[in-house]
Amino acid sequence: MTATDEAVENQQAAEHSQLREWRRLIGALLLLFSPLLLAGVLLESLAWRIGETMPASAVSAWQDGGSDRIWRGGDGHSYLTYKLARIADLKPAIISLGPGRADAFRAGPFAPYGFYNAGQTAWTFDQYRRFLELITREGYAPRVLVFDLDYWMFASGFDHYWADRFDEHPETHVANLLRVAGQLASAPVDLLRRLPDTAHERGLFALLTGDGFNPDGSRLAPPAGAGPRRLADDGTGVGVPPVVLADRVADEQIAEFDQFVAFAKSKNIALIGVQLPFYAKILDGLNGSADAGIWRQFESAAWQQQHFAASGVIFFDFANMPEYRDKPEYFSDSLDPDARIVADVTRRIMADKRVRAELPDAK
Repeated sequence: MTATDEAVENQQAAEHSQLREWRRLIGALLLLFSPLLLAGVLLESLAWRIGETMPASAVSAWQDGGSDRIWRGGDGHSYLTYKLARIADLKPAIISLGPGRADAFRAGPFAPYGFYNAGQTAWTFDQYRRFLELITREGYAPRVLVFDLDYWMFASGFDHYWADRFDEHPETHVANLLRVAGQLASAPVDLLRRLPDTAHERGLFALLTGDGFNPDGSRLAPPAGAGPRRLADDGTGVGVPPVVLADRVADEQIAEFDQFVAFAKSKNIALIGVQLPFYAKILDGLNGSADAGIWRQFESAAWQQQHFAASGVIFFDFANMPEYRDKPEYFSDSLDPDARIVADVTRRIMADKRVRAELPDAK
């Protein structure tokens, strides 16, 4: 054997020795970190089953499988991506839009037309227009948009309160995982015993509370209590956003409203604006405040004719419904009427001849 051959053999032996050492190191690391890897796999599996890390398109497909399936996950900051996915899936003829006050519109009274509730996604006229831009960018457009139209939307600076709520970006996968991990760490037995409920409840919030969005987008919420004290101390009130006070309607908000209406018309979407009922505490506070000039201007029939009827918007003002205004059991809070009130409101809307002209097949 030459010196060269011997050097080659020595080099190969050294390489084999190094390879064995690397294999032993990798084996030791896998042994060391295997509990963490297993925990990660189990956490991913748990979060998916709960529905906290499911993409919005997957949640929508899951909800297609049953009328009793509700979803509500995330941190509550925005439900826009989820509801956009449902609209892309269903392509309904009628959509309702607005903040939490619009959550109780349900599909039944709109039959035979397909309906979806996009409530709790948009708060301002600018957001309404942007919402329509998002859902119509690939050619689809609803036949009718039923939208929340409250006096406070015309207050100067109102957009400031809600600017960050219209969020087109879903939460990160890591953030959703950490939320499940936190719940598992704080109450593991409670979370695990609820897992059978994931057959019809997904999203961590829905699983823990039973409060979530139905397949038609409406909110399934616990029934309201009857005690008047509950609404007296519910954190709402005149002067507390969104029930803002102002001397008059702001010109810049009229301009935003007009842009929203113009865009809807460009897509041949009929517009139905609705101011839903308020509880007596809110109505009495507005009517008795010298600083609520914007409320009185908005409630003027002449102003509504100039800005709503003249622009082709069908407007219904149900702010003061005597049959409900003093009954706390019909309100989840002083601003949010429950599903029974909204069902009554919807029946009245659908019976109106202006609406029937847009929806001639309505029951």
